[in-house]
Amino acid sequence: MPEGKKFRLYKPNVQTPFHIDFDWWRENDSNWLIFLKGFLCEEHREYFEDEKDDIQIDVVDPETAEIIQMNGLLYTLMHHCAKQEGFITENVPLVGKIFRTFLANGNEPLTPQELETIIGKPARTILITLTGPQVYKGIRQARQINFPGV
Repeated sequence: MPEGKKFRLYKPNVQTPFHIDFDWWRENDSNWLIFLKGFLCEEHREYFEDEKDDIQIDVVDPETAEIIQMNGLLYTLMHHCAKQEGFITENVPLVGKIFRTFLANGNEPLTPQELETIIGKPARTILITLTGPQVYKGIRQARQINFPGV
């Protein structure tokens, strides 16, 4: 540990933001794109049927105007398919609802308290699920917490 740095344990709470950490997912599941294909709408399922899932596209960040490369399947899923009516249904398990919510909102970080208002499950239950020993579908804390003076 660098000199002057102290280790601090941070315990997430219902105000801690989460998101899908696609970098973590890529590193820990080689089938992540195959899994995502199952969420595509019918129109795009046909388009991505022939192994087009690794196409990189240029996307302009609306806040910074920076051009970034993004997986075409993931972009299509988040900006079209996840916006379709019926993408998030009542008979989906908790982790599935959370995952679909992040896809539908463009993977913007949300706290368990915000997720509670969207999916109707208690924030505490969401927090316990997301902070357990297993990482579900790459859903992790959205950022490192910076402590002043550390």
